[in-house]
Amino acid sequence: MGAAILDRTAWWDSRCQSSQLFLPRYYRPSPFIPVALSYTSRKARVNSCRSHPDSMQASLSTTEAVWVYRELARRPSVARAWINSAKRVGTTKKLVEVSSVWSQRDIETSKTSKSHRMDVADGRVASTEACGAPVDTSTCLLQQTSPSGNLSAILRLVSDKQYLEIWSRTCKLKNVELQVLEKHGKVYDDGTFGCFQWSPCERFLLYVAEKKMPKMESFFKRKDKEKAESDDAPVQGEEFVYQEDWGEGLVSKHRPVLCIFDVEEETTQVLVSLPDEVSPGQAVWCPDGRGVVFVGWWHVPFRLGIIYCTNRRSALFRLDLEGQACEQLTGDGLSVRCPRFSPDGSRLVFLQNPAGGPHSSCSQVAVYLWKEKTAVVVTDIVRTASGDSFPGMYAFDNGYQQCWAADSRRVVLNTYWRSKMALLVINTDTREVKKLSAEGDDAAAAWRLLDIRDDLIVAACCSPNTSQHLRCAVLPPSGQEHLVKWETLDDVVPTLTPPVDHKVITFTPVDGGIEYEAILMRKRGVESPPMIVWPHGGPHSVFSSEFLPYIAGFCQLGFAVLLVNYRGSLGFGQDSVESLPGKVGNQDVSDVQHAVKTVVETEGVNKDKLLLCGGSHGGFLVTHLVGQFPDTYKACVARNPVTNIASMFGTTDIPDWCCVEAGLEPDFHAPPSPKVYSAMLTKSPMYHADKIKTPTMVMLGEVDRRVPPPQGKELYRLLKTRGVPTRLLVYPDNSHPISKVDAEADAFVNIYKWFTEHMAK
Repeated sequence: MGAAILDRTAWWDSRCQSSQLFLPRYYRPSPFIPVALSYTSRKARVNSCRSHPDSMQASLSTTEAVWVYRELARRPSVARAWINSAKRVGTTKKLVEVSSVWSQRDIETSKTSKSHRMDVADGRVASTEACGAPVDTSTCLLQQTSPSGNLSAILRLVSDKQYLEIWSRTCKLKNVELQVLEKHGKVYDDGTFGCFQWSPCERFLLYVAEKKMPKMESFFKRKDKEKAESDDAPVQGEEFVYQEDWGEGLVSKHRPVLCIFDVEEETTQVLVSLPDEVSPGQAVWCPDGRGVVFVGWWHVPFRLGIIYCTNRRSALFRLDLEGQACEQLTGDGLSVRCPRFSPDGSRLVFLQNPAGGPHSSCSQVAVYLWKEKTAVVVTDIVRTASGDSFPGMYAFDNGYQQCWAADSRRVVLNTYWRSKMALLVINTDTREVKKLSAEGDDAAAAWRLLDIRDDLIVAACCSPNTSQHLRCAVLPPSGQEHLVKWETLDDVVPTLTPPVDHKVITFTPVDGGIEYEAILMRKRGVESPPMIVWPHGGPHSVFSSEFLPYIAGFCQLGFAVLLVNYRGSLGFGQDSVESLPGKVGNQDVSDVQHAVKTVVETEGVNKDKLLLCGGSHGGFLVTHLVGQFPDTYKACVARNPVTNIASMFGTTDIPDWCCVEAGLEPDFHAPPSPKVYSAMLTKSPMYHADKIKTPTMVMLGEVDRRVPPPQGKELYRLLKTRGVPTRLLVYPDNSHPISKVDAEADAFVNIYKWFTEHMAK
């Protein structure tokens, strides 16, 4: 023990003196020492610990974790980017402005800040240059530049009031408090329903807001007789009527409405000629500006949680603004999203897949031919994909500005491609799919489209070893896409020091069947590290080879991390997705355990120091693993875990998930039978919880609507009763992701402490 402490202290002294992480431009390379904890104070703390050996391990452990997380947390990530109109300099040189918005955790204030940055690139991307330092835009909710680039609209939040600002290139032209107009409630700024679009004529703005509802008051409220008889008199006795919302992440969103703001007249019109049974969102202007196309989600018989769910019944609709006629453009029984018009207005691309079933799955890329008034499928659902062939389209993101090439025939999109996020170009005429993302680039294993304009593409890139940075390229002519050349917009690509090595490992299941993968990450040079096994949630989600602060942090602290993409993950074909429902708690658990066994035998990790961490369905899996394999793991952390599908059915915003994953058909016309409840329970971790011996820490978001807190508390109480070492952390005002800055930071350190304490026993 004494020798181990001395070795650890020497390592700590060396690290305090020399380690550093490189940050992106504007956050220049700095010593790996935060202002709040200087090397001197750390040294004093280490010396203090030497005089108190019993406390040294815990003290150093906490200090290390705080130090590492503080540095990683301040790395910014890009929220969105867009290309402004091109400007000519002289007679030959064309310059384009690339604007981007970045989010960054501020641990000192426990808030997420946003900043706006601008870069200039020439038309061939031969050179790029920053235009000054980033500007704080934390109060900006939405921002959109007009088609000509001469105007910019900003939705700003100040003291809980929303203001719509109109700017020219030189000054603010208008500022309107939208609530004063009393046409609607709060404007939606989410990625599910929200939109913020200039009309082609640049006079109107299209957006989504909460429907204005009548004022409510008590039966016993005293009031003036004349006011009681007025048209806008409050409605009595309706104060406590339940108002359905759209669930997790959208708790304040009840009844979205489409709105148009007239910039010249400073007036707002709410569009009312929509079907009563649908909620509108993701609206875009028709090419002639005389109508709008929107996604309409059915909300009858009741609203189901929609965030992270691409299986909700919906369709594309067109609303004629002159005649107020509304027509459905796509068929029934589908879930659609992400409509975008081509530059020439002849085609409307969107994603679609059958409604119902797994919450996420393979989608079709479809195009609605505007003049012909018909929809055609460009890329179909891929059942299986051999080797590295195209596995189909898997995309949640609606955050890109535009996806069409200048020829109005090709679209650029990103998708999960096995354990990577790839950038594609799809020819909507020939249906040919090609990769655009650079292969073999260690700094860019995950790509996300942000915008394309006049064939200039802007994308966000990262890898397990490199945090997000911007790259741009000119899309080559059709048939020559392989010649694409990418350039970075950052002076320094922000890479971890010391670096993290990562590899993708392919597994054949114990029972045969479809292959699956895992990503193994570890700090370079560390031998026989303890390993954290980390299955993803969903279950129909996926880990890609991207930069994840938590994972990078644990690697920096000496752990190996195994991210398991078990069968049922996205990016491996629809057959893989559909193989899991009805087999949760068995197939997915077996896949994870087989991956762990294989990696222990082949990759040189410490077989006596295996740990578990996972959230949501990942929490479901790690609590299953400690129940089914009680002697394998030293410690477990479950974040908002599903522990009992049967008891979750009546409390979650996605009760259909409970049925589908248990292998049952959702039926809300009658209460579940004992047989249904039994099927759900036997697939749940609670079914094996009486065998758990592994120290297990549970972390809960207090306002989680997806996996409500009683799920974790149910397991916690059982473990407490049985004398299993356990701990419960509940984070106020946090929902399913536990993503508020202070909670995220606290959780990281507590996970590290839990692991280090129980590895030593």
